[in-house]
Amino acid sequence: MDYAAEIEQIAAEARRRSSLLMGEIDETNRQTAMRAEQLAVDAAARLRELAEEEAEAAETAEPQPVQPEPAYEAPVRMTAPPAPAPFVPDPTMTPEEQRQAEIRAAVARARAARQARSTVAPSDGDYDPEAEYYRRSTWLD
Repeated sequence: MDYAAEIEQIAAEARRRSSLLMGEIDETNRQTAMRAEQLAVDAAARLRELAEEEAEAAETAEPQPVQPEPAYEAPVRMTAPPAPAPFVPDPTMTPEEQRQAEIRAAVARARAARQARSTVAPSDGDYDPEAEYYRRSTWLD
């Protein structure tokens, strides 16, 4: 058996089939281009007809009063809870009571800062009370 002749035969068959497929692709591209050109001509004619109809309708129509645009209302934004007041020492307190009061004030400030960062406000300004249910920090409430 001659392998070289068989390989040449297979290659010739592949070239023949490839040329048939390329011919079909070229024909399809030609038909597509013709159809696209025809559609463009039809669309241009239809647009001209619509423009003429619109012009005729505009000539016969009575002018409509201009509606003023509604006033823009800024969306309501959620605000963070107010920060606790800073610690002001009381002269009647003992040094230990003052230290405890300072610690309580620092803890309150830290809690307020964490809560302010964890409060989520919708970015689109659309306040939805039901959505707040799903944004809560714990599901135990």
